[in-house]
Amino acid sequence: MNKIVYMGGTCGDLVTVLYDSSNGQVTENKITLSKDRGKLKKPHLFKNNIEKDQYLVEISKHYNSIPSHDLAYHIERKHKFIGITVDDFRVALWAAERFKQLHRPHVWEEMTQSCGATTIEQYAEMYIHFSNLIKQHTDDIIKLEDIVNGKLLDVIEIKSYNQSIYTAWLINNNL
Repeated sequence: MNKIVYMGGTCGDLVTVLYDSSNGQVTENKITLSKDRGKLKKPHLFKNNIEKDQYLVEISKHYNSIPSHDLAYHIERKHKFIGITVDDFRVALWAAERFKQLHRPHVWEEMTQSCGATTIEQYAEMYIHFSNLIKQHTDDIIKLEDIVNGKLLDVIEIKSYNQSIYTAWLINNNL
């Protein structure tokens, strides 16, 4: 199972659904996944890593890919994972603004409280730092720059019927 590790706003749900489109769809300018598939996007809801391990065993029976924001867990468990990175600060700003626009205000507030970034620029800078950390733990990298520039299909192999999801996402995001 592909574990897609990323920070919110960097198109991880898109990458997840491209590897396995089960229970995923393009909704306006974002991807919607079933709630059961996205539990590692809220790792604080698990009591411990054993619960996360059990979740992975169960969810792998249903999906070939899952999204995750829990880099520390995957590193600790020595999981093989795909990381989404961003190096270009302008693209990081785009992602930070996108994150804020896609979520209700309380989600932005929760994020600022948990990580300390209070502005779009500070959150964009966190993407760069997170990307550097990801690169220390996997060579399986997808660059956000490739995603937004329409080059993702040059980087990953996916089933042809999932390519239309990417095309629709690009169109809906005016990319």
